[in-house]
Amino acid sequence: MNERVTIQAPGTTQDANGEMVAGWTDVATLWAGVVDITGREYVAAGATQASAQTKITTRYMPGIVPAMRVVHGWTGSPPVPLTVYNVESVLGQDRKQLVLMCTRKA
Repeated sequence: MNERVTIQAPGTTQDANGEMVAGWTDVATLWAGVVDITGREYVAAGATQASAQTKITTRYMPGIVPAMRVVHGWTGSPPVPLTVYNVESVLGQDRKQLVLMCTRKA
């Protein structure tokens, strides 16, 4: 668990005009292990797309659900591009560690 990740939940935020817009809210920032498991290419809408399945392991935390996402990377110096993972399933029945099976589009 040597990578810093942020778990986010869908929510609404207020924009500069005062209107409520869909967005993401940070739930927790924590240390995790991030490992790509499989990758594939496919054709969708006439263009080649790529996706990867990733396993993210961290200490157990209640309340994490598949509607959430994980953001990995930071904008420090030197800047590292942020990678967004969509949580597909949550495993953590032992209540010691949390395993998030995720997908990301490349």
